[in-house]
Amino acid sequence: PDALILSVGTEIYLDGSDSPDSTWAAILSQGWDRNLVLSKTAEFTELKPQPNSEQRPFKVSFFLEEEASVAVLPKLESELLKSNLNVKLIYSSGIDLDIVPRRSDKGQAVQFLRQKWKLVAEQTVVCGDSGNDIALFATGNERGIIVGNARQELLQWHNENPANHRYLAQNACAGGILEGLRYFGLME
Repeated sequence: PDALILSVGTEIYLDGSDSPDSTWAAILSQGWDRNLVLSKTAEFTELKPQPNSEQRPFKVSFFLEEEASVAVLPKLESELLKSNLNVKLIYSSGIDLDIVPRRSDKGQAVQFLRQKWKLVAEQTVVCGDSGNDIALFATGNERGIIVGNARQELLQWHNENPANHRYLAQNACAGGILEGLRYFGLME
């Protein structure tokens, strides 16, 4: 692929590079204070840090039980905003909480690449399976493929936001992507 969007959209790798794109990193660094995020989140005992392999320069990740999330997420967001932290909370799969710069998510990363390569949304296909993929499907008229094994939060969003340029596959994982590409006439 020409580009990989990883870590909930906080990293973009171009042309097989093993280093994240510096232009995207510069955009995300504006207003981001990882140490202050860590300091504020330490006050919430319900947040359990995910393994170091899941922590990235522009992503702080926790496990948060779904039952606790209803009370914790609004309080946490309020505390982070009071500290003038320019962040976004992305909660998905009923357990995963990612705190990222406000300018970052998978959808904004796709928009960045479209602008860089001068592509319109209709020339783009995005695929996903969980709540942290909603931003991919909400940025424009790009063709979207939701795989058959998608999580409930993405399916609910899809049902509440119907669109003709989005396809809900029956098959799971890569099989669902291939099914969607055939549906859109992009492969036989």
